[in-house]
Amino acid sequence: RETYSTTSFYLGAFLIAKGMQLIGLNQTGDFTRRDFVFVDFPEREKLVNEYNFNHQAEVNVRDFVSAIRQLKSLLHEPK
Repeated sequence: RETYSTTSFYLGAFLIAKGMQLIGLNQTGDFTRRDFVFVDFPEREKLVNEYNFNHQAEVNVRDFVSAIRQLKSLLHEPK
């Protein structure tokens, strides 16, 4: 199955809030960074562009805050 990875914390939170399925975290070559790995799907490119280039990208605030908490929790788990 195809995957999509990003090291951007807030893009990762945005994608989770928009319904993408996070399937894991991978260590990058830089030991201070992690890759957030998602199941890829056809609308992903549109969502990434919306996040990066549309200064009015819409997301449910509660979903976004929940996604931020989820990612922080995963980052602070023992490796």
